[in-house]
Amino acid sequence: MAQRTYATPSDYFDFLDGEIPDPVPDEQQLKAKLRRASIVIDGRLRLAVYDTDEDGYPTDADVSEALKDATCAQADWFTETDDITGADSQAGVVKIGSVSLGGSGATGGASNARSAGASRISPEAVEILRNAGLLRSAVAHW
Repeated sequence: MAQRTYATPSDYFDFLDGEIPDPVPDEQQLKAKLRRASIVIDGRLRLAVYDTDEDGYPTDADVSEALKDATCAQADWFTETDDITGADSQAGVVKIGSVSLGGSGATGGASNARSAGASRISPEAVEILRNAGLLRSAVAHW
């Protein structure tokens, strides 16, 4: 089965609501970015339960909208982090004297709770999926 893509370039620009990235990606670049963003979103939905059509797309309009928005948020995250492949999130800490650069979290330490893989996904995309009921937290936070 071919990789599903949950958003179009037009959806992406609508999602940004007038905040045009600089430089503006050409249509082919944006389509590729949205496809890769859809791959990341699919990876987070392995345990999600929702009805799909024969091509694997959701049949519920609310689920479809959430996947579209999460995909756009993920594509925007790729633009913001300039790390579409996730290679930068895998890099370790670079230390020069008392200065540390890089790492997968605020402290850059290996003991940081946020893994390099987790740092690859957009926090906004996660929030969109969670609000739509497509992701569940392992622990309830009250």
